[in-house]
Amino acid sequence: MTARSRHFSSLTKEAAKCVICPRMADQDAILSHRNGSITAALIFIAEAPGRFGAAKTGVPFQGDKSSENFEKLLSHIGLTREDIFITNAVLCNPLKDGNNDKPTRKEISNCSYYLRSVLELIKPKVVATLGGTALDALNMIFGKKFKLSETVAKPQLLDSFTLLPLYHPSPRVTNWMRTLSKQKRDYKKILPLL
Repeated sequence: MTARSRHFSSLTKEAAKCVICPRMADQDAILSHRNGSITAALIFIAEAPGRFGAAKTGVPFQGDKSSENFEKLLSHIGLTREDIFITNAVLCNPLKDGNNDKPTRKEISNCSYYLRSVLELIKPKVVATLGGTALDALNMIFGKKFKLSETVAKPQLLDSFTLLPLYHPSPRVTNWMRTLSKQKRDYKKILPLL
């Protein structure tokens, strides 16, 4: 086992024990080898595990409609899950009245240690945020003020990687804000950055 693998294993165990956020204390943290390659040049960051997706399967973007859209977008640019790493602004599923809920700023802050640690461990060339919450999580870590509406699909140099803000592939977004065909064009901008 490499030093990087040992460090990642330690981080996943630490995340599994975390109970800082009251409403997510009984949820599983979705951080394991099932998130993807810890040597990936590309990391995707989304909002949070979905109750029908990662919160149920243990794999980010697997098991729900958002994941179906994500797979289509990934396939469109010729990448597979083995080529990437996927994580979230918060590692547990924030529920409200039994439904997915947006994580609070405090919850994102509580989980920022894990996001920063993953970035430092993997050292990606490109980080693609999926949606405003993921972008806000990076803004919080790096002291930036990027807005998704102003920076969508526009590469931003940030520390040791290039940030590419993208919209989330959820049905709500693809139906009302940014269609899947527009998102396919956005995803094409990833490849030249790798």
